[in-house]
Amino acid sequence: MRTINRGELALAAALSAVAGYVDAVAFVHLGGYFVSFMSGNTTQMSASVVEAMTGPALKCLSIIALFVVGVMAGTIVRRLTGQARGRAAVMLSVSVALGVAAVLGSVWSGYAALMVAAVAMGMLNSVFEKSGEVSVGLTYMTGTLVKAAQRLVDAAFGGERWVWARHLLLWLSMAVGALIGAAAYRGMDLGSLWFPFVTVASLTAVIVFVPAGQGNARA
Repeated sequence: MRTINRGELALAAALSAVAGYVDAVAFVHLGGYFVSFMSGNTTQMSASVVEAMTGPALKCLSIIALFVVGVMAGTIVRRLTGQARGRAAVMLSVSVALGVAAVLGSVWSGYAALMVAAVAMGMLNSVFEKSGEVSVGLTYMTGTLVKAAQRLVDAAFGGERWVWARHLLLWLSMAVGALIGAAAYRGMDLGSLWFPFVTVASLTAVIVFVPAGQGNARA
């Protein structure tokens, strides 16, 4: 987080908000399951196994598997397209997946739509990648909050003053995105999935068409 510029930070915040939005829609529609927060699904899966609740355990496992498939797909896209075009290519792939989810949610099956959304959320984690590793986590906030707390202590002991705020911004973005997603679902049901599609597609267009010197980082 220390090395990303303001344009990248704004992009990361926007994408974390998208992740929170989609997760809130899924959580409400599926009755307590996540499509971007796999720690929650893992805990629920294990608890369901102990309680002999096979259906919920299998549902959690299927979402986790699809999320992992999404991560793998995003990583493959990133490696095939190279460093210069990798971010835009991953975001385009996420846009396509979210578009498919929105169509499915509008004309066929909400469950199928949100399973595709789980793949999209996995892919999203490859947007910020350096040396084959995720450099900014967009869909999970536990580590982000840990880093915010650590950097706040660093600041109190004479370290960099505001690095902690960058981590906290990502958490706040996800929280606000989740609030908006839950509210949108109440009014529009799964039609609310069109908003994250439009958002990511628009951000992808900015990355592709705005020169890097104007704040767009392509790495």
